Formats: sequence, structure tokens, C-alpha cells
Amino acid sequence: MPLQTQSSRKPKSTAGGETFHGTIFLAENGRFAGLRDKLTALGFDLISLGEPREQETLAEPVLFVVDGSSWKSYGEEIAEFLASCHYTPPTIQIDDGGIGTEEPPNLSALLTAEFTERQALIAVREAFRTALLRREIERLTELHQSDNSELQKLIEIGISLSSERNIGRLLDKILLEACNVTTADAGSIYIIDQNEVGEKVLHFSNTLSASLNVDFKEFSIPLNKNSIAGYVAMTGESLIIDDCYHIPDRYQLSINKSFDEGNNYRTKSMLAVAMRNQKDEIIGVIQLINRKPLKEMILSSPQVVEETVLPFNEKSQSLIDALASQAAVALENYRLYRDIENLFEGFVQASVTAIESRDPTTCGHSERVATLTVGIAEMVNRTSSGPLKNVHFSENQLKEIRYAGLLHDFGKVGVREDVLLKAKKLFPEHLELIKKRFDIARQIYRKETNRAKVDYLLQAGRQEYLRQFKNIDVDMEKRLEALDRYLGLIIKANEPTVLAEDHFSVLEEIARKIVADPDEQNFPLLDNLEYQVLSIPRGSLTPEERKEIESHVTHTFNFLIKIPWTRELQEIPEIAYGHHEKLDGTGYPRGISSGMIYPQTRMMTISDIYDALTATDRPYKPAVPIPRALDILAEEVKEGKIDGHFFDVFVKSKVFEHTAKGSRESRLT
Repeated sequence: MPLQTQSSRKPKSTAGGETFHGTIFLAENGRFAGLRDKLTALGFDLISLGEPREQETLAEPVLFVVDGSSWKSYGEEIAEFLASCHYTPPTIQIDDGGIGTEEPPNLSALLTAEFTERQALIAVREAFRTALLRREIERLTELHQSDNSELQKLIEIGISLSSERNIGRLLDKILLEACNVTTADAGSIYIIDQNEVGEKVLHFSNTLSASLNVDFKEFSIPLNKNSIAGYVAMTGESLIIDDCYHIPDRYQLSINKSFDEGNNYRTKSMLAVAMRNQKDEIIGVIQLINRKPLKEMILSSPQVVEETVLPFNEKSQSLIDALASQAAVALENYRLYRDIENLFEGFVQASVTAIESRDPTTCGHSERVATLTVGIAEMVNRTSSGPLKNVHFSENQLKEIRYAGLLHDFGKVGVREDVLLKAKKLFPEHLELIKKRFDIARQIYRKETNRAKVDYLLQAGRQEYLRQFKNIDVDMEKRLEALDRYLGLIIKANEPTVLAEDHFSVLEEIARKIVADPDEQNFPLLDNLEYQVLSIPRGSLTPEERKEIESHVTHTFNFLIKIPWTRELQEIPEIAYGHHEKLDGTGYPRGISSGMIYPQTRMMTISDIYDALTATDRPYKPAVPIPRALDILAEEVKEGKIDGHFFDVFVKSKVFEHTAKGSRESRLT
């Protein structure tokens, strides 16, 4: 027989002004029979245990009057009742037993068998007061627990919202929690924004409905008082509307019923609350619809809405006010975080532009390396077997990899421009100096030839001169042809390709040639430094220049460690620092081996080498076809220089195709 709600009996007041109202269960073998009329007159309902009765609603509070034998006889029925009660009803026991007599656990008063009427009424009064006190304590305890639970829930919601960095998920969380704490069936969020002409509008961004499965599209409405959301956004006043079809005239508001009619729905109760940021500025509106008795209930028809939907109350408003404040702060934090990210993104792009301005020949290289490296990481995340199945890169780590890829060559701004842009072994001005030296040598040879002709003419006579003239010219032509051949070989040796073995001996021969100038000092066709530079077996850089180019890695690291990175991005300097290191320790600048090279760096090394091989914009070398580039990387894997597991992902997932656009497509075979 569960306790339900109070009965319709009205409370009665005594002469002292105290009001009595409640139910007394009797199990005392008729010992209270003489008090029944008086207790009933005071306002009590009297019910005898053990008598058949229908399910009924009891007046609260509830008291028990029992004697020793009845307590034992009706123990199960009493226990069942106590289990259904929200508090422990007090009991008056009639018993002449001694100290060892069994007592009910909720004993309020003990009457002897010879009790007087006054003693009985006093016992009932004190038991009644005890019951009222216990019920109030229970009510306050439940209220306190409910408030604590709601407070804890709001704290949990606040923590959850503050940690969300995705705007879509953030707004969805706000709506979901708003509906949960108020048992609303549906809800929407409107965000104050600007349209293309700079006018403020309310942007309908997110919606949630438990009972309807309808695709909602984002839209914007004017920011004015003609809509419920607009009214709240303009005035800051929270609105509790019991029936949206009958909004009080003072608001001059209405809703469009066409949505309800088209979806077999009924918008009834509504709560609309402004979202205020830390500056007390309204940045949006939370609008909730149809408060339900139970969160799980589905409003399947307008009739169900009419029968079950409850109006939102002040408690609902209080909860949503608190939630709206948290949501507004979370949204502002997101916007601030987004602005900082955009600022940093702009800084990174400006840094890339600075790099490419110094070295236009590698334009796009940083972006391509970032794209390829992130591509490898994303494919690794999809790997479910093999040695990389337990390797996973989070969303923040993917961002970290991308920024490290974009900035990995930033240190090139610290390399001398002539070295950075050096396309051939000799700097252009040095080659021009050699050409002028050869021009001077030609002039000297011609001058020597003319002088020899004059001397021969004066010494041998005209007839002999005419006979030897052609021989003198032939000798000069041979010397001039040798100069042309030497210069041609110098120009060929100046290219950054692999130098043929026979060219070394010819260069040595040229360096030994001394031009005798009768009017000036003698000079070599090639000085020692020029000979050394032209003898570079491969590429265009001297050992000193190569070290300077390689120093860009250290410059990059020294630049990046000065940036106050967030925790999510703090590994960027180290990732970029190792992109020229090799697993066998033969890389630079530190010569570290596999145990000290990050997985992110290993992937970047593959991307960097691949792009350097296949790039079409390097003036000092032709682009390598993609299959050949993959073969070269495979050789590096065999030699233990780059990571074979990440390379397998690069090849099998065809990550290299992420940058195989335009001119690259013609080189796939």
C-alpha cells in the first residue's frame, strides 16, 4: 500500500492554533477505540491494520499506534509500508513489558495499558510533531541533494564545454545539455553574426529534436523584435511561454505554424534565454521547446503534446540561465582560440612566404612536404595490422606535423643568399671573370702572332715571310681552338651534374696553363680556387658552402624554440630539427640515430627527400620521374637510412599522389 499524495480532508486547528492533519494506523486491539471520534475531529484519518481496504491515497504525515503483539503480527505489512515511505513514520507503542520488551525502531512514545485520554492525545501530538519534523528534514535533504546534483551537473557541463575546440560539437553539446537539464523535447541556438553587408543578424546554427527526424538547414533572420529569438537577443529578457499558439498580447509575437502542420507536431511551451559573455554582451539565444515529464518521452503527435507537455518554470529558467552563461563563455573562448589559431596560421604562412622569397626555386616545397607528411600520418591512423597498428596520431599531433612541415626550412633565411641560390659550381661573376681572362688570352695570342709576323718579315725578307705566313696563322688558330675547347669544358664542368672522370685531368691541364703577357704579369687560365670549385664531383656546392646550407636546420631549430608553443604544439621544434637525420646516424646536423628520431620526423624525411627528387622547379637539376624517386627511397630503406614501415605506407597508400598534380602527372611513368 504505497504512500501517494495527501487526501482531501482539511486540517483542523486546536484552541492553541496548532493544525493537525494526517493518518494514524491502528494495531492496538481496540485500545484507542474511545479516542477515535476525538482524533477524527482533530483531522486524522484512522485506519486499522489487518482490515481489508482498497488502494487509497493517504493524508500525511503518517503515525502508527501498536501494542507488542500487534507489532509482531503485522510486522510484514508495516515493513512494506515503511519501504514505500519517504521518511520514517513515528510509532506509539502500548505495552506493559519490562526493559527487555522488543520495541519498534521508530518508537516515539510508550504508553502503559492503563493510559489516560490526555496521555494518549499528548503522545499523538508529539508523534505528529516528530512526523512533521522528519518529513521536513527529508524534504530539505532531497532538495539539497537535488541542488547539489544540479550544481555538479552544471560544473561537469562547464568543464566539458570549456574543453571543446570544434564549433559544431560545441554548439551540439550546449543544446544537448540544455535539453537534458530541462527535459525539453527540442531546442535551437541562434548566434549573433554579421551578413555580407555588415548588418547584424541572428544565425540559426544548430538544432536538436528528440521527437522529429527532420533535416534542418542553417539560415539567418534579421536582428529585431519580430521573432522570439530576436526579442530575447534585443532585450536580454528571458521568455517563458506556456503556449506558443497563445502568446500574451504584450509581446506582439507569434510563431509560424507551418512547420508544425508540415511535420505533425505542436510547439507548445517554450523557454528562450540570452547567452551573455564575460562583458555582459549578448552573443546568442538558446531556445527550448516542449518541456516533458520524462526526458525519454517521444511526442508522437499534437495530441500527445497537448496531454503531456508541461510549461517551463523558474527552476528551468534558472538552470538555463546558468548554462547559457557557461555556453557564452565557452563560445567566446572558442572564438578567441580560433582567432589565435588564425593569427598563428597567418604567421606560419608569412614565414613560408619569407622562405620562398629567399629561394623562389623551391616555391611550394614546404607546403608539399607538410601535405605529404600529414598524408602518411593519416594513413598510419587507418592501419589496423602490422608494426604500425598501435601507432596513432591525434588531431593535435596532425596539426603539429603540418606546422613542422611548413616551417622545416625556415632556417634558410639565415643562409647567405648567393649560397642559397647557387645553381652552378661557379658564381656567375666568377665565370664571367674566367671568360674575360680567356678573351685576354686570345688577344695576347693574336698580338704574339702579329709580332712574330713582323719579326719574321724583318729578319727573313718578304719572299720567305710569304712562304711561312700561313704556318704562323695555323699555329695561332690551334692555340685559339685550344682556348675555346678549354672554355667549353669549363662551362660544362660548371654544371652541377656528376663530373666525368676524364674532365678532372683536363681541368688540371687547364689550371697548369700560364699565359705570358709581355706587357703585364703572366696569369693562369684557372686559379687554384676555381680549379677546386670546378672539380666538385657532384652538385654545385663546395664543402664549406654545403655546411652553410646544412646549417639551415640548426637555424630553423634556434628560431622555433624561441616561439612559446602551446602544449599541443610543443614538439614542433624537435620534429623539424631532425628532418635531415638518418636512422644509421649519417645525417646532419647532429648525426643522431634511430632511437632519437621522432616518428613524425621519420615521415617528414621521406616526404622531404621525395619532393626534392621530383620537384620540377630546381634549376640545378632535372626532376626525377616518380617511379625512379620511389626506387631511390627504397634504396635508402635497404641501407637503413630511412624508416621502412612509414615508407611502405607512403607507397602502398599512394600518399605521393597527394602532390602529383599538373606537371607531375606527366612523370608518373
